[in-house]
This record gives sequence, C-alpha cells and structure tokens, in this order.
Amino acid sequence: MTGIGKPLDRKENRRFLTGGGRFIADLDVAGVHDAVFVRSSLAHGSIHSIDSSDALAADGVVAVLTADDLDDDSNAIERTFYTLDPAFVEEASVFLAPYSEPLFARERVVRSGEALAMVVATDRAAAEDGRDLVFADIDPLEVVADIEAALEVDSPQIHPDIPGNLHGRFAVKVGHPEAVETGHSVTGRFRVHRSLGSPIENRGVIAEWSDGKLTVWSTTQIPHVLKSFLCEALGLSEESVRVAAPDVGGSFGGGIYPEEILVPWAAMKLGVPIRWLEDRTEQLSGSRHSRDQVIDATLSFGSNGKFEALSMRILQDCGAFNPFGITLPYNSASHARSVYRIDNFSCEALCVATNKTRNTPVRGAGRPEVIFVLERLIDMAAEETGIDAVALRRQNLIRAEEMPFPMGMLYRDGVPMVYDSGDFPAQFELALDISDYPELKRQKAEANEQGRLLGVGVATHVEGTGFGPHETAVVGVDFKGEVYVHTGAQPHGQGLETSLAQVCSEVLDLEANRITVWGGDTALTETGGGTFGSRSAVTAGSAVLEASRQLRDRALGLAATALGSESSQLELRDGLVTDGKRTVTFAELALVASEDEGLPLEATIEWTPPTVTFGSGTAVALVEVDQETGLVDVLEYTAVDDCGTVLNPAVVKGQLEGGVVHGLGNALLEEARYDDQGQFLTGSFMDYLLPTAMDVPQMKVAHRSHPTPLNPLGAKGVGEGTTSSAPAAIINAICDALGVQATEMPLTPERIRGLLTGKAKETAWS
Repeated sequence: MTGIGKPLDRKENRRFLTGGGRFIADLDVAGVHDAVFVRSSLAHGSIHSIDSSDALAADGVVAVLTADDLDDDSNAIERTFYTLDPAFVEEASVFLAPYSEPLFARERVVRSGEALAMVVATDRAAAEDGRDLVFADIDPLEVVADIEAALEVDSPQIHPDIPGNLHGRFAVKVGHPEAVETGHSVTGRFRVHRSLGSPIENRGVIAEWSDGKLTVWSTTQIPHVLKSFLCEALGLSEESVRVAAPDVGGSFGGGIYPEEILVPWAAMKLGVPIRWLEDRTEQLSGSRHSRDQVIDATLSFGSNGKFEALSMRILQDCGAFNPFGITLPYNSASHARSVYRIDNFSCEALCVATNKTRNTPVRGAGRPEVIFVLERLIDMAAEETGIDAVALRRQNLIRAEEMPFPMGMLYRDGVPMVYDSGDFPAQFELALDISDYPELKRQKAEANEQGRLLGVGVATHVEGTGFGPHETAVVGVDFKGEVYVHTGAQPHGQGLETSLAQVCSEVLDLEANRITVWGGDTALTETGGGTFGSRSAVTAGSAVLEASRQLRDRALGLAATALGSESSQLELRDGLVTDGKRTVTFAELALVASEDEGLPLEATIEWTPPTVTFGSGTAVALVEVDQETGLVDVLEYTAVDDCGTVLNPAVVKGQLEGGVVHGLGNALLEEARYDDQGQFLTGSFMDYLLPTAMDVPQMKVAHRSHPTPLNPLGAKGVGEGTTSSAPAAIINAICDALGVQATEMPLTPERIRGLLTGKAKETAWS
C-alpha cells in the first residue's frame, strides 16, 4: 500500500514536469486588463500631487487610480495577522502600537516602492508605458534607515501615532536570571542582517467581478484569511467572495498585501477583470523581507560548563509597517534556549519602525537568528572554559527522561510552552555518528597542517510547529467511486498533495494515486487556516485523518445495510467494501447515500491543535575557507531531525535538504541592503545572491522520530527546522576554521576577509 510512512513519488511531479501546472500567469480570463503600480522612488516624503493626465491620454490606458479614488475609511489594512491571547499579553508585558498600512500612499510615503497609483490598461505594455507618464510631486523628508538611530530621542518620527518609532515591546523572564552568580559568562552583540524569501514565481493577483460575485485568484498561502480581509475591506458578504490559489511556485512566507485588496477593488470599480503580475524588482524590494535583528546576549555558566542563565535584548527592524506585531522576536525568545537546559532566562524585545519594507515571517521566522546567537555563545563558552564544544553541548542537553519538559513561559498562543516529546541526546549522538565527527576533526587537523582552512561546526534547533488556528478537510466519494480530499491548506511546492493522499490512503486502504487532493480554494471548504508555520502536516494531516475515519465508518455502515452484515465484519479494500464473499463498490455506496439520505458520501472535519508541537534537530557541517578570497565551500553537511511520524520519507528528505540550502544562503550570501537614504540596493539577483547547485554540499539526512501525543497522526512540522540550525552550524564551522569568533550573519567573503585581517569588531567578554 501507499499509506503513511511510504516513500511514494510525489503525485504532483508528473503534472509539473510535463508542463501541466497552472500558475497565475497561465490563467486565461476573458477580457482581462493589466495593472501595474506607480511606486515611490523616495523612502520618506511628503506628497504634494500626483498628475496622471498624460498617462490617461496614452493609448490603451483605461484608468489611473490613487488614494483619492478610495474612501477615507477604506484606504488601509488595519487588522494584524495574529490575535494575542489576553493572558499572554499580560504575562509578557506586551505593548503594540496601532497597525495601519495604506493601500495607496496619500499624504506621505514611508518607504521606497510604496504604491502611489495603479495604472490599468488593455495590456501589460500599455500599462507600463502609462506608468512612466505618471508624475508624482514629492518633497523628501529625513530618512530613518538604521534601527538604533530610529530609537534616538531626536530621530524623525515615521508615523504620527507611533511615538519614538516603537511598534511593539515585550519582556519575558523564567526563573531568576538576575540572581545567578557563576563568575563565568560570555557576551556578544550579534547582527543578523535582512534577507528575503525568493520564490521561483513572483506574486500575482487576478480579480473578476460578475453578477455580484467576486472571484480572486492569488499566489497566497492563506486563501481563507485573504477572503476575510477582502470581505472586510470591500464590504462584501462571505457568500459573494471566492478566493482560489492556483499552482504556486514557492512562497517561503508573507501575509496579506495591499495589492491583494487593490486589484479586486479596481475590478469592482471598473467593471472589468484585472490582472497584476509582480516583476522581480518589485518582489525583491517589496515582498518577503525578514530577519534584520540586533541581539545583545549573555550566557552564564559554572566552572564545570553547566549553563546557568541566558539573557537577551532583541531589536527587531520592522520596516515601515508591522502587520505581524511581536511574532518574529517572540519566536526568537521562545526558541532561544533550543535543546539545552537553561533554567534562568530573560528576554526583552523592541520592534522598531524604519523607512524600509515591512518585515514578515520567512522560512524560520525568528528562529535562525536566535539559534545562531545561542550556538555562537556556546562555542565562545567552550573557548572560555577549555571544554570541548561538543562535550559542552552534550552535558547541557535536556534529557529524554525529563520529557515532556516545561519551559516556564507561555508560547505565543497563550498556552504554557512544553517540549512535548523527543530525545535530544540520542538525536545529538546520531548526528555525530552519521557525520563521523572524529573523522571530520581529523580532516581538519590534517588540512590545517597543509595550510588549508577547514572547520567543523555543530548546531541544534527546536521548532514550535503545527500552529493554530484550525484546519478543515473534506473527504468524499463521487458517483464514479473516486475519492477526493479538499483541504483548507495551500500547497506551494512542499508535496502536500502526496502526503495528504497518503494519510487518506492509510485509512481507506486505497492506493494514494487514486485519491485526488485539492486545496487553496475557499469554494472547496467553508473554513481553512492555510499553509504557514510548518503546520500543514500537523493540522491538515490530522483533519484529513479524522475525516477519512468518519468516511470509512459511514461507508461501512451503508455497506452493512446493503449487504445485510455487521459493520465489524466488513473490510475496505481497494475501493470496495466486502464481507469476504460479497462486495459493494464505493460508487454504489455514493449512490445509496444520495438516494437514501439525500447527502453526498463525504465527511467534513475542522481540527484545531491544542497548542504547538516541538520538532527538533542537530546539524554538523564541514567547511573550507579560501583565505585569499574569503569564499566558503561547505564540503559535508549532516542533519538529523525529529518530525514525529514521517508521512513520506522522500518528501521529508526534500524538505530537510531544501531547508539546509535556504539556511546556507542566509549564512553566506543573502543580504538585502539599503543605503542611508532608504534606497534598496539589492534589486536583482546580480546583487542579491542565492545559493546555486554549485554551492549545495553533500548531505546526510536522517530521522530520530518521536511521535507527539498532541495530534492523532503524531506528526510534527518539518518545513523550517533545518533552516534554523544551518546558519549556526555553517558559521560555527567557519569560526572553527579561522580561529575567530564571528558575530554577524551572513558571513560574506568581505566579512570573512575582515576577520582574517583582524578588521572585524571584537566580541565583548566578561
């Protein structure tokens, strides 16, 4: 069979590899007009006027729309992506300034690339020509492009209702870190620079308004959430709006964007279908920015190396708008201690406004930053104490017999944070064994004798996965006897169609290739959460499992009546129900359900996780650094992961390897840069560097699975974990090769040359 745990080839592959995918640009909507946006070239300025007269006179231009065409009370997105539990807000002393992101800039622009106007034309070329004819008269204002400068008393205020440019704040404390007196500590100021999510396919939106119904196709991870925003912004009922995501060429994070509201609004206003396809410059400068933290951290420990306390202060550059509140820095805080027992912990975080693109969750979402900091501190502590870095980690791991392990603080969902399952020491040792750690150290020593710079790095991670809210699944049988699964989750490259089909296959004893999975369409399920936060296997998988079980029970009940048998005497097998002698087909049962009950043969489940379940992992990296150029070659990489029940080993392996490559890019290459006037400097892939196949190391991937008790599948998320530990493992290996302690990420060749020549900033020690 092809149920849970089988390495089934992805069902999606044939469609995509043979050109059968239907992406947003492939959709053929009759009479569609194209839209492009006029965007500000200034990062901060006062708008005097926008003159569209020349554009309106151009061939093919139908309209030029600005903030003046919107109602005053509908020119902003004001709902944040998450609602915080009151108990959590109180315990973490959360402060959040109001969030209000204009659809169009009206009186001021606060970042380069902010939308000033939308040009709608009969085709893309005419729209782009019209865009070049729109003139915006904007007086420049002083720019705040540095996070620490933004907090200074005399800094320009970016938003009138956000004094001091402080978007948000929280503070958490576990134990009594202020009372710890060990006499030993390491302290550092760590800088994790801004990076991007860079999917193969840029964003896009198509909207059609017809007979009082709005249909929106969008490259979104969260169709149901987008639908709710559209209903709210456009004053429409839920029954009149459908949001569908076609095939999506990757995502890596995001949220709700102004263009997703403006394109449907324009389609309603103009009475024609409208299409907007983001170009790569827009994507790089204005979509999925993330990371961008400054972290001051101190790790305290005894003379024997036992970790006693960890304290952190996080400055999060939120950019001009902050739709995710404290999500990113609180993700950092809640994962800061990783797999280690550190009973005393404190963290204060400030979310700061600057004249940059908003900062959103991108694969890892706050975790790679803080894992980098912790694992760097541990290597620093190893040097300080003279204890081997692996031995130091080993003695501080939370033990298997201590699980489930309470962390003494609330998770972001307001539930006490508990590591629910796992064996961190066994996972750690397996990673060392698979990588042949002693052999890697031998290779390093031999290379160093030859004048080559080889280094070995180790890092760990935990990841809260399966975040709520609910997820919905419909599992049914049509009149042909074909089984279908509808999910509120949105596939965008992670093999979800295959994995969910395997869950259904396990229950119905039917080959997965005979089960059709559809997702990302609000017409298929009334409710849905979407795909983010490593949640789909947990939430969508559990919903499909429970719905499949209900469908099985219903099919057995109908068959028992038809065959004159007891349900307990029947078996489902290959699309049939049998008592061993007689059979009834799924198609026949679907007809019986329709005729006798007036209902389709299907089951619907809305499943809500009680809280997150924690995945974890250990990584070992071997690197070589070219001392002339500062270039880094990652020679070998080992990743051991605990994602609970493995639904499909091949899919999980791909997720782990993809996460490593994403983390490698964050460690060595990817940096979204601005100048001091807020101008985006890395607007092409000539400037913003991504890993290529030439950069990908040999990888060893293994599982040390411990099913969680928090969902019926026992599954944990796997999509982001290796992205969290890869930068730390690789940078630790670089530091091991160079004999230095780095505190910046990414470690570009330029920065590595600085470390080699002694020009890098010194780390503070105490």
